[in-house]
Amino acid sequence: MDGKPSNKLIAEQSGLTEAEVGTYLTALEMQADGSWMAYFGVEVAQLPNADKKIDESRTLLIPSWLAKHWVDRDID
Repeated sequence: MDGKPSNKLIAEQSGLTEAEVGTYLTALEMQADGSWMAYFGVEVAQLPNADKKIDESRTLLIPSWLAKHWVDRDID
């Protein structure tokens, strides 16, 4: 496993839904320290309460420890 964050992890950390992540995520780049930077398109700003979910830079940093140890699972 390369530790690349799933859409589910990005959704959990951003407050977006998995569908919104799938629609608006434009790039996912591994940083030198092993963390991941998620970049969202300008259209994400049109979502209701977008300012409470994603900052104005439209980026989200996923720490390397979280990306490496996250396991997608559904909890009811």
